[in-house]
Amino acid sequence: MCPYIELVSTCDLIASRAEHIAKKHGIPNCYYSIDSMLAGAPFDLLVNTTAMPAHFEVNLAALEAGRNVWSEKPMGLRLAEVKQLLEIAQRKGVQIWPAPTMVTSPQFKFMAETIASGKLGKIYSAHATYGHEGKLWWRWFFQKGGGSLYDLGVYNVGTLTGLLGPAKSVVGMYGVSTPMRTVHPHDGPPGDVYVTSDDNTMLIIEHDNAVFSHIQTGYTYFSERDDKDISATDYTIDFTGTDGLMHLVGYDWAPHGVDITYCEQHNLKMERFCTDPGRYTWQYGASYIAECMATGKKSLITAEHGLHILEVMNAALQSQETGRRVKIESTFKWPIIT
Repeated sequence: MCPYIELVSTCDLIASRAEHIAKKHGIPNCYYSIDSMLAGAPFDLLVNTTAMPAHFEVNLAALEAGRNVWSEKPMGLRLAEVKQLLEIAQRKGVQIWPAPTMVTSPQFKFMAETIASGKLGKIYSAHATYGHEGKLWWRWFFQKGGGSLYDLGVYNVGTLTGLLGPAKSVVGMYGVSTPMRTVHPHDGPPGDVYVTSDDNTMLIIEHDNAVFSHIQTGYTYFSERDDKDISATDYTIDFTGTDGLMHLVGYDWAPHGVDITYCEQHNLKMERFCTDPGRYTWQYGASYIAECMATGKKSLITAEHGLHILEVMNAALQSQETGRRVKIESTFKWPIIT
């Protein structure tokens, strides 16, 4: 429970779902369209957990109505759409914040401080990976506007740009490994869908000063266990420095700790740090923003970083289509942890 939040309304195009959640959590108001909710009981923060292709439309309506927004990632699918959202938010005197939340984790803070300390020397390269078998619950994951990069790789893009700095250019490759997939809806029988979005993607990011990072993501990865059960022995992000190595244990959205290997008296030594997740969970984005709104605490999550992440992902897909490196124009305030 978050002491900074009072749940006012639920909204879903499927009435039974909205009513179920309202009853389960004792929420007084229930709506079946975004327009009716915005015209109904007043509220301060809209939490947008719709499907990716619907994010822009819902965010646009809420901002135009003068509401603050916490949006699942990405805020929109096109750069022009997200720029429009930011312009409207500024004009209306409200804000929009996008998932993911990794930059708020204790492990992100520890890694940022470790890089800044110089303990590992200069970090010139990093690698991140996030993938699973693609046993998903709705068609849009496999269709245009979905895909493994926007769904999964987005976390790694946020973490690596957050730690190594804004991207200057991107090279990407993607493809469709499995043209037909089976979706497993929560409330119905499985069904097949033709895949029209990326399900296997890799990208290389150029940061400043000859620093490079690599991300691989897809619905093509053997999963021995559920994502939530990834053990404390699995690395998903690796940083190579001139004087040592740093590994994130677990996923960046569900971290277990940070392992550091460095040379001490000519012997390699590995230590594990930051094993306590504190209050952090990947689901608490709206609660975090509500706390920032209520207390005046500055949010580490920003719309500008979210726009930059989207431009990087779009550039990766554009790079595959054109066969060229794509320059990145946007930036954000960095370092995030000072």
